[in-house]
Amino acid sequence: MIHFKKPNAGLLTSWRMVAISGLAHGINSSGYNKGYVVFILPVIESLGVSRATISFVFALSRSEGGPIGPLAGWCVDKFGPKYMFLIGAILSGTGFIALSMTNNLWTFGLVYLTLITIGSDLAFSNALSALVNNWFIRKRALAMSTYHAISSSAPALLVPLLALLIGLQGWQTASLIVGIVILAINIPIFFLITDRPEILGFLPDGGMTDLPSTALDKPNQVREADPRDFTLIQALKTSSFWLMLSGSCLRLTAKAGVILHIIPIFVWKGMDEQTSAVVFGFLLLLMVPLSVIFGWLADIVPKNWVLCVTSGSGTLSFLLLAIGGNEAWYIYGFVFLFAIAETSGSNNWAAIGDYYGRTTYGRLRGITQFVSSPGVFLAPVYAGWCYDRVESYSAPLWVFTGFFALAALCFALMRKPDTPIQENPQYLLNANLNV
Repeated sequence: MIHFKKPNAGLLTSWRMVAISGLAHGINSSGYNKGYVVFILPVIESLGVSRATISFVFALSRSEGGPIGPLAGWCVDKFGPKYMFLIGAILSGTGFIALSMTNNLWTFGLVYLTLITIGSDLAFSNALSALVNNWFIRKRALAMSTYHAISSSAPALLVPLLALLIGLQGWQTASLIVGIVILAINIPIFFLITDRPEILGFLPDGGMTDLPSTALDKPNQVREADPRDFTLIQALKTSSFWLMLSGSCLRLTAKAGVILHIIPIFVWKGMDEQTSAVVFGFLLLLMVPLSVIFGWLADIVPKNWVLCVTSGSGTLSFLLLAIGGNEAWYIYGFVFLFAIAETSGSNNWAAIGDYYGRTTYGRLRGITQFVSSPGVFLAPVYAGWCYDRVESYSAPLWVFTGFFALAALCFALMRKPDTPIQENPQYLLNANLNV
């Protein structure tokens, strides 16, 4: 059976994948990646634990994506993002429902570190990022940034509401509602996503084949590759990968040390909890246009320089918190600069795809998460330990300022590697699909 495609169908489908992926990630982020910060103080009060102790649980969750990253990346590369997304979404949603039934630190930690963390890392950190990477080549940074911008929109609106819900009904009730919403929205989304454009007879970036496609009849025979596809060994032999890995580890460590404590830091600076949650929501909202702007910029100028500038902005944002007093303008200056720094995430992952292609993207991202995991785990625990001892975040803020500065230097030094020689060329981007 031959399927004729409408003009611009490929382009519309490509961006629909970005929008759907961003929505799915945003819903989960409202409870996990971004929303967990509003759980910290209520959980401390409810379970009667110290900041260092609860930091240990949440930090271990942030770093757990490292050990499972290579395996998750391999699964995504091997089986495709779609089914990995479904498995992870079910685990995450079920985990939040189970979390609402916990009443001590041990059961809280067990549920959070297994169902929620593994599910979120598999579905939303690895699978959806790989999905967007599969659908774009030339506009990869813009697509990845738009995906992150959309995924930040939901938390910007929902995290303050989540904080209000926690204040009114408690964190257990909020966790139950989060789990139900994750399942109700993401399971239907599974039926709307497709692993690669070639399965539908399209090319990356919304390209169309010259002839009508029979791809829907023979999806497994169509697999368009990226002209820049590196093998894993080829990628590991480039100096740019190690510079990118170092910069990524330093950036993620610095971010992890502050973002987990961002509400407590605002409270330390004199804000109340509810106002702090609103300010954090504003930070997430500010990331939406900035992510698109810097993603568009990263498709025009070299990505390493964009990453250098945004990491430099992160350095200045942490410096403001370290040297500043309790005046509001220090916090609002931090919010603006850190929102710019947060755009590094999408461009960091887009750079992996831009430098090394689509075939090994999941594994290279997994390796990056694995190597980053010790720092991502230790940084927030160190920050919580410092506060428990001296009731101040000043020392860790100075340390993380230095980490961000070193990350900016690593990104400035890396360069896009030369295109590798393909041993078995299987594709031409402008050629017809032969199926």
